[in-house]
Amino acid sequence: MDGGFFGNNDSSFNSGGGSTSSRKPMGEQTLRAVTVKQLANCTITQEGTFKVDNVDLTQVTFVGVIRNVTELSTNISYAVEDGTGKIEVRLWLDQSETAEDAQKRRDLTEDTYVRVFGRLNNFNNKVNVVAFTIRPVKDYNEINYHFVEATLTHVKFTNPAGGSGNGDAMMVDQGAGASSALGNALHDKIMDVLKQYHDLDEGANIHQVVHQLSNVSSEDKIREAIEYLINEGLCYTTTNDDHIKSTESY
Repeated sequence: MDGGFFGNNDSSFNSGGGSTSSRKPMGEQTLRAVTVKQLANCTITQEGTFKVDNVDLTQVTFVGVIRNVTELSTNISYAVEDGTGKIEVRLWLDQSETAEDAQKRRDLTEDTYVRVFGRLNNFNNKVNVVAFTIRPVKDYNEINYHFVEATLTHVKFTNPAGGSGNGDAMMVDQGAGASSALGNALHDKIMDVLKQYHDLDEGANIHQVVHQLSNVSSEDKIREAIEYLINEGLCYTTTNDDHIKSTESY
């Protein structure tokens, strides 16, 4: 996990020092795109649950630039800013990390744009993030894509007229996959094809998707379905309008 030590990633937060952290149920398997300002303004209930837009929130992803790095013997603290605010992101060190993992971690220097995947934590009444993974941003279009996704998710939760009202289509279900929320067989098949191209920066060429699904539906129907998925924030165009990638690849 790029140097993240998942097994004891809140040890220091749960050992006194005024921490009010509480472990979240493992059943909460959603990952939401957010801004730092949303995290700073989130509500923390008496039970230790985090809420943004009055919706429970546990695992988050956001994009920002590293402003400061503090390295300790057991973890590294990163101050990450995204233009809306700054937040502490803590990455626990894995003593059994490989040389490749160590090199990836050394690439996380000041003024580097990164994408963070992690879990919310409350320490001394201050929200921070315990990172599962931090990786450098290679395509700066990802920054714009992220803010669009975070905005659309916010609108779906706060404006009933702006979407389904529950925002499920903008949440990444790590178990069944976000596409299952659509309840549409063609949409599911398109998302399955896109998964084959997760490792490519440019994603899949639309012509490849059309070709693979030629026995399922017509090209016009497939392109119409792709446009719907893009509008729902489940995939996005990359290098040009003919290449798309699933947001599940984050």
